[in-house]
Amino acid sequence: MLESALAKILGYGVFWSSDTRQRFRTGVRARIRNLKKFIFCSSLKTVPRSQGERLVERRVSILGLPVSSGRHQRPKYRVALLVDEFFGGWDTAIGGYGALARKYICKFVPNDGIEIDLLLDTHGGAEAQQKLVDQTMLCRLPEDRKTRQEWLDQQAYNLFLSIEMTHPSFKILSEYESDTPLLYWVQDPRDLKMYQSRLQTVNRLKDDDWAYIKDVSDWMQEMMAEKRVTFISQGESLSFIARDMYQVPANLPMQDLPNPVEMDLDYRLNHPPKENKIIFLGRLEAQKRVWIVCEIAKLMPQYEFFILGATGKGRNETANARTLEPYRNADGSSKIPNLHFTGHVDGEIKSNHIKTARLLLNTSIWEGIPVSWLEALSYGTLIVSAFERDNIVGRFGSFVGEVMGDGTDEASLKKFVAAIEYWMTHDLERNQTAQKGIEFVRERHSIAGFTNKMRAAILETIP
Repeated sequence: MLESALAKILGYGVFWSSDTRQRFRTGVRARIRNLKKFIFCSSLKTVPRSQGERLVERRVSILGLPVSSGRHQRPKYRVALLVDEFFGGWDTAIGGYGALARKYICKFVPNDGIEIDLLLDTHGGAEAQQKLVDQTMLCRLPEDRKTRQEWLDQQAYNLFLSIEMTHPSFKILSEYESDTPLLYWVQDPRDLKMYQSRLQTVNRLKDDDWAYIKDVSDWMQEMMAEKRVTFISQGESLSFIARDMYQVPANLPMQDLPNPVEMDLDYRLNHPPKENKIIFLGRLEAQKRVWIVCEIAKLMPQYEFFILGATGKGRNETANARTLEPYRNADGSSKIPNLHFTGHVDGEIKSNHIKTARLLLNTSIWEGIPVSWLEALSYGTLIVSAFERDNIVGRFGSFVGEVMGDGTDEASLKKFVAAIEYWMTHDLERNQTAQKGIEFVRERHSIAGFTNKMRAAILETIP
């Protein structure tokens, strides 16, 4: 705090521009920090588990000369989870990665031996900012790289755990000089050749092209060469993409670790009764192409369509809202009688919608393995989708084939309509398939199973 105050005072040049003033202050802070570090330096470093459980070593030097060092035992291993959202916590976006972080990883994995902080981004300013949300410490790291390095050094995390690799997470990891291992959870690997070729066909609105992934791939080569990264993956088809993207050697394993799903284990199929109801569940963003659902609703007035979701905060909200103007009034109500916009829903409201729906529609141009698929199947709601992963849709619904472009042409819409009509009018086969879907999710995606596997993966990765 003293160095920031002094830099601010010294930074007031009468004729300086704001950029010049900021550069000067940054330089002053760096010089003060280096001087303080030379006069007195206290560093913290983790000790390998082979030398003792949860040990850290504190080293102290004065005027550059070491004066003391000592080891002490921590009560818990410290894990830094990297993801740029926390499902609305601390004004972050509401999305799948954030839901995994807030509802599952940070809620169920910590125990008497594991503690988890969440690193959001580098928007903390001159110093790190922290906020406690749902018993998890959220951190926005300093913008200055050296200040960020020192802050991370003082935390002495035993492990980094990354949900895929968002751009803010990549900035934090790639700019931090460390030998701390990384547990990398493959969730939605966007191979640029595959992703961009599909994205370019869409005209109404495009999401970002994820070009930074090229840098991630190059950096991952270095991490593997240093033997600092361990891979886990939520699906076999995603592992295949990630191996190609990052050139992962065949002898380097990718442990299977499926996503967890919060489910009602007392639920029985058709209790409550299924209705003539089809739902869409997800963010209202370009990648999801929600407008296709709206066009299908117009073609099938005999069924009720519910769109459960809202535009992601800070994600082209105005542009995304504009794509729905032909179907939605200014007050959020629908212009189509059998189409309903609920906004963001969660908890019992969301569960009730899923339980009473017969089908979940997925119209995305690209997907990983959406949690919405698993949530739907847990309540016997089958899937009609234009995207497939691990043959989940083929086993528990209808994969209509990939639909390129805006997806509103007659041929594309006919594919969806035919699949929807089949499942809405074949109750016996739908019920049989739905029961298998329920059993699949309960067996593979339980919270208890996930918690045990994630804790084991964390402990196995800490050196």
